[in-house]
Amino acid sequence: MHRFLIAGAALCLAGLAGVPAAAAQELVELPAEDRPLDPGFEEVFRVGGIDGEPWEQFGSIQDAAFDRAGNLYLLDSDGLVVVVVDGEGSLVRTIGRAGDGPGEFDFPRWLAVLEDGRIVVSDVPRHRAFQVYNSDGSFDRGVRVGNDLLAVADRIHGGRDGVVLTGVGLARIEEMMPEDERDPPGKRRILRARLDGDEMALETVFQAWSLPPVGELTLRIGGREIPMGGVTPPPRTFGPPLIVGTLPEGGLAFSDSSAYAIKILDADGALVRILSRPLHPVPVTDRIVEAEFERRIDEAIAGFEARGQGNRMIQNATTGETMVGSLDMDERMREGVRLSTMAQLEAVPVADEVPVVLDLRTTWDGRIWVQRRGEDLLTDGPIDVLTPDGRYLGSYPAETPMPMALGPGGLVATLQTDELGMQTVVVQRVGGGL
Repeated sequence: MHRFLIAGAALCLAGLAGVPAAAAQELVELPAEDRPLDPGFEEVFRVGGIDGEPWEQFGSIQDAAFDRAGNLYLLDSDGLVVVVVDGEGSLVRTIGRAGDGPGEFDFPRWLAVLEDGRIVVSDVPRHRAFQVYNSDGSFDRGVRVGNDLLAVADRIHGGRDGVVLTGVGLARIEEMMPEDERDPPGKRRILRARLDGDEMALETVFQAWSLPPVGELTLRIGGREIPMGGVTPPPRTFGPPLIVGTLPEGGLAFSDSSAYAIKILDADGALVRILSRPLHPVPVTDRIVEAEFERRIDEAIAGFEARGQGNRMIQNATTGETMVGSLDMDERMREGVRLSTMAQLEAVPVADEVPVVLDLRTTWDGRIWVQRRGEDLLTDGPIDVLTPDGRYLGSYPAETPMPMALGPGGLVATLQTDELGMQTVVVQRVGGGL
């Protein structure tokens, strides 16, 4: 491992974009060779499944988060409820329910636990709010969002003074956006949403790097052209994602480039460190694009089936009897999903390189989990574990799933779905002080 202190301009010349030229940061060069970590995590408990208690009969776990004490919060977007379980898997409480009243849900999408223990759920399309609850589960307030916001399309993260999110993770009506909330050319904003008032206040934490905007897009389906202007455009295929995770004491870790360059911000939003490994993006080819399109189409069909088609558990509202219902998609429906997905993919430009980093998540203890692409470029690869001060702790092998939530003391939560569509959340503890 090597450490260098270099100016922002030199970092730009080195290909590490998104760095203010006037700043000086520490560049930490991590080893090229993987240091294997044991993926044999110790199971702590599991909840869900057909044999579970009534509160464990999940519809669709959309998101999950741990609090500082190790309690797990599960957002069931079908059940319109947040289920809270303790460190032994016992039910603590439920938060929210279906409805239009204060603290009730219509379309909950993402969940975050703040450093002070409050819980935040995005519920935007109809309720037009972030729902905020106290640590005891009681409703605090609904914080209204701007009229330009259509949806929150990406994860939100619990921070010290609100939730942290990205500008590209917000689907907005562009002509209604305030001028000072638009991304500058070549930039993507990392935002903090303050939720202490009646209306959400967005402030810029950092301006990360971005490829040039894709411009106005047009869908072509069955000989018709459908303009996609006026709303936030989708990212390029293989465009480097902007992925963020919160760190203790108000810091952040994020990835914004095709290279392996994990950037660390302090509590004031200053870039203080870049963690780099000599792992390089691969040029995009027609074969890679074709395989990626097929992967995304298969994923879209599977997602459509999971949202209501195929085998799933159905409860008779009159008798309470639970049975397996089959509502399988026919070939015409599959072809419709295929054609619409392909039209969207063909409308979006393709980047020149396949990024190294696929995902990033952080723990309450300050560990950074970085998932890389697999050797075939289309599947999940190894997961590196880093620290904000620049230590590389090792890598879990490619078959290790990235947890949907990381907790304190090495707790991790993963989601499993059986052949009947029943969901189980498995909580494990990683070894080695990770």
